[in-house]
This record gives sequence, C-alpha cells and structure tokens, in this order.
Amino acid sequence: MDDEALERLEARVEGKAGSEMTKRHPLRAQAESTPHAWKDPMARSQKKSRFWSRFSVLEALFAASIIFFVGAGTVASLLIFSGNNTVSTRNVDVSVIGPTSVRAGDEVSLQIVIANRNAVPMNLTDMLIEFPQGTRSPRDVSVDLPRIRESIGTIDPGASINRTVKAVMFGTAGVPVEVEVTAEYRVPSSNAVFQSSSTYKATISQSPAAIKVETLREVVSGQATDVTVTVTSNATENLTGMLLVGAYPPGFQFESSNPKPVAGSTVWDLGDINPKGTRTVTIRGTFTGEDGDDRVLHFTTGTKKKTDPTSIAAPLASSDASLVVAKPFVSVDLALNGRVTEVVTVDRGTLVEVEVRWANNLPVRIQDVEIAVQLAGGILDRGSVRAGQGFYRSADNTVLFNKETDARFASIEPGQEGVSKFEFRSRDKGSGTFQSPQIELKATVKGNRSSEGGVISAVTSSDRATLQIATDLALSQTLGRLSGPLPLKVDTETQYTVTWQLQNTANAIADTAVTAVLPPYVTWKGSGTSPDVTYNENGRTVTWTVGDMTAGASRSASFQLAVTPSLTQVNNVPVILGDIRVTAFDRFIRAPVERPMAPLTSQNGTSPQNAIVIP
Repeated sequence: MDDEALERLEARVEGKAGSEMTKRHPLRAQAESTPHAWKDPMARSQKKSRFWSRFSVLEALFAASIIFFVGAGTVASLLIFSGNNTVSTRNVDVSVIGPTSVRAGDEVSLQIVIANRNAVPMNLTDMLIEFPQGTRSPRDVSVDLPRIRESIGTIDPGASINRTVKAVMFGTAGVPVEVEVTAEYRVPSSNAVFQSSSTYKATISQSPAAIKVETLREVVSGQATDVTVTVTSNATENLTGMLLVGAYPPGFQFESSNPKPVAGSTVWDLGDINPKGTRTVTIRGTFTGEDGDDRVLHFTTGTKKKTDPTSIAAPLASSDASLVVAKPFVSVDLALNGRVTEVVTVDRGTLVEVEVRWANNLPVRIQDVEIAVQLAGGILDRGSVRAGQGFYRSADNTVLFNKETDARFASIEPGQEGVSKFEFRSRDKGSGTFQSPQIELKATVKGNRSSEGGVISAVTSSDRATLQIATDLALSQTLGRLSGPLPLKVDTETQYTVTWQLQNTANAIADTAVTAVLPPYVTWKGSGTSPDVTYNENGRTVTWTVGDMTAGASRSASFQLAVTPSLTQVNNVPVILGDIRVTAFDRFIRAPVERPMAPLTSQNGTSPQNAIVIP
C-alpha cells in the first residue's frame, strides 16, 4: 500500500500522463468563538443530580400526591358542573308559578316545582324561600314572613316535587317584588352541598292604602303654612296598626300638628283603618329659603313594627308634595343688640335694644301696615319696656307699630324700607330664681295690597328670635380673724379664715371654678378642710375647683391667709384678695360664662375702725 502511494506521488511530481489530480475545495473564513474557560462535560449532569438530591423520596411522593388530587378535583368539578355527566346543577330545575301582578295586602299563592334530571338521587333536599321585606303570614298578617325553609328529603332521578306556598305581600303600587326559591341538596358519595335556584318576579298592582298631600304650590319664606295629609284605605279588610311617617326638607320648621305626633315631629299613629276609611293629619310649619328655592315633603304609610311601634314594617303607600319658596311680600327681621340671629345671649338685667327691620318687596303699594312684636318669658321685666314710636300693650306683652303710632305705616311704597325700635330688660339678680330663663320674641307684620281688578288682599309675614339669659353666679365672701392684732398693725401678722359661698341661681353649669390673686403682703397658710382649694406660688393664685352645679345649688369652701401690712398702708383698708373671678360652662346657653367679683378687703365682716391699718 505504501509503495503504490509513493508511485502516485512521484507520477504527479513528474507530470506524467494518467496521474489523477487531487480536487481541492476553496478556503473560506469560518467564525468560531473561543471559550473563556474549559468546560467540564460532567458539570450539567452533576447539576441535575444536585437538584434532585435536594428532595427525599417521601417528599417527591408527597408532591406527586398533591398534583394527583388537584388534577382529580379539577376533572371532577368539570364533569359535575359542565352538565356532560349524570350529576349537574343544570339538571335540577326549580320553577315558580304565580301571578304577574299582585294586589298589596291580598293573599298570593305560589306553585313551586323542583325536578331532578340527574342520574343520581338528590339527598337531604331543603327548599328555601326568601320573601321581600314586608311580607306577612297568611295565617296572621301581623307576623313577619321573611323566609321559609322546608325539608323535602330525597328526590329520585327523574322525579319531581310540587309545593304550594301562600303569603301576603305589601308594598306601594308599581314597585316590583321578587321571591327567590333555592333547592339545597347532596349527592351520593359527596359531602358537598349543591344549590339550584329560581326567582319569581311580580309587580304591586294596587296598594291597600293611598296618600294625598295638600299644600300651597308657593309658600312665603318665614310664613306659617298648613300641610294636610290624608290616608285612604283601598283594602277589603281592616288595616291594623297603621303609621304615617314624614320627611321634611331643609328649611322647614315644625310648629304643631293635629293629631299630635307620637315620636318627634314626623311620626303619627293612625290606628286601624276600616275599608274605604280615611285618616287626616294637619301639619303647621314654616318654610325658609331664598326666593325660588324648591322644597319637597315626603310621606309614607304602612303597618308598624312589633319591636318598634314608631317604625314602619311594611310600606303600603308613599307620596311627595313639591312647592316653591317665595320671597316675603313684606319682610320683617328682628335684630337684638344689632345682631340678626335666632338666638342671642345676655346677662340678667342687661338692656336689650330691638330693631324691627321691615321692607315692601312687592311692586305695588301696601297700606294699613301693622307690626306686632309679642314678648313671652317670666324673666321679662315688664316695667322696663320702652316702645319708642310704638305702643306697649301690657295685657299680652305686645309692642305695636301702626299708622296711629307711626305715620309711615299708613302707606309703604314699593321697595320702601324702614326700622322701628323698642327696648326692654330682663329681671335683675335680686328679683328671684329662674331655671333656663329666656324671652321669646315673635314679630308679625300684616297689610293690604291692591291686586288686579282692584281687589284688596292681605299680606303677612313673621320672624322669631330668642333671648337667652346666662346663669347668675353670686359669690359671697366672709373674713374671720384667727390670730393677730385687730385693727391691723404695721409689720405684724394677722391670720384670717376666708370663706367663699357660691350660689348658682339659673342654669345648670359645669367646669365651675373660682380664682383670686394674693397681694404681696398676704401669705397663703393652707386650705384647711377644703381639699378642692389649691394655691399656685408662681402666680400667687388661689383656685377653688367647684365642678358641676345644678340650678339653684350652693357650695362653700374655706382657707387661711395671713396679712402683714406695710408702713405705706397706714390709715388705709388693704385688699386681702384681688382679681376674683368665677368661670363656668352654662349648659343651657351652651357657652362659657365668666363673672368678675368685687375684691375682698379687711372691711369685710368688721367695723371701719378695725379695718384700717394702724402704725
């Protein structure tokens, strides 16, 4: 073999004929990446081995079991709920047959059918019926019937059950009602509870009661208005335990009603109403607002709850009344001490100046105008009333302004404004005790205007204000000598016992305290038997913490002081306690009050000769 190879090589070198040329392939560049490090061919297999070595055989079996059960559960659920197997909730039919419209208060019969189209029985089957709010038992309409649960037992494959359920439904006309029926059951070899349900829908065709609300379409702001609400029975039997509940808009002030409410100002007990019978409630109140404001009154009637006789269990009818607030034809506003507000607070005996501000808001003249301001309150000092350009009629505590007392009221032109004034006081501190004292002011203005066709019509308006009297706190102080010279002697100490007695004559108060400041020549000696009296050296302040006091209550406390007069005080009466103040929170007027008191001097409880300082 080697000789033949050498001979062929020699022939090619010498170029002899018959020699075979070797076929060469052209060279081409081939990109190759050079590794940065030597690769261990066993590394990957070792890495895989390390991954599986992390788990033990038992752990691997446990993981496989979990995967198996999850997969089995998923498959079982798909088979059950897909409807492709013999067990499916889609193969259980629940149907409810009943009227499409229901007359409120009448007995309604519902036919319920539950059919089993599964290949397995329905075990421990329950039928659950959920009724709308206000449904009552047909045996006793006073008993609520929110739901019914009936045990059916077993429904075999291909079988069905039929039940008839009766109920009395209530509601307002036109309102839809829904009854939901649910079948709860189990299947063999499973603890799961399956449900199939259906909803029955109907509409209340007629309510057993109707509400009619009558009022003005336009009311004058600040002027009393009547609202009449009539409840009529459309039922064939008695409506028992009926209530009327109202909802007022913002700006409405309830004044009175006939009959009176049984709860607040919005609930009336109508009792039992016979078929075709009626009940009427008349409400009187005042609407306030800007010109053109819309207001809506809402009323609901129905049977009362057994657990709460002021709430409606089953609404039977509802009605709204819309009206518009108009600007007063002739406006009147009360300003107390320059403040136009509903409530003003003053101290007892304080002079109160009242401004009655009036204006003609009509485009026509108003004639024969009369303004009457009535004052009501036992604490009013009737002898202090000064009517100005009016007349005080003491028989009913009314201040009158008319054309006889003031010529302006004979005729008030369109847009004309004016002010009428009077003043009064409350009774002073020495005139008795009054609990929750206040004075009510009610102003009423009326006049005549010429309408179209020359017809004279009356125009009226009114306004109210309340004057609240803050509580009257009286502090009496007594000074009793314990030791030392009397009269007081220069550079010589005299000790006293100071006794404070606080009297609350009017309103209940809280956080009550009495404070006083010691002059530099007075020394604190202790509170004795009154632990609620303390002394602060920094401010040289004595504080008596009283706390709560009822109207008419009285409290007292004592403490000891020492007085050492100076030469500059000879022939003078020294102050023992200065800057005395009583502070509290008045629960009636719901505001803090503060009363400064007269200083305590050596004159207290002794003769003038013993009160002065001697050398």
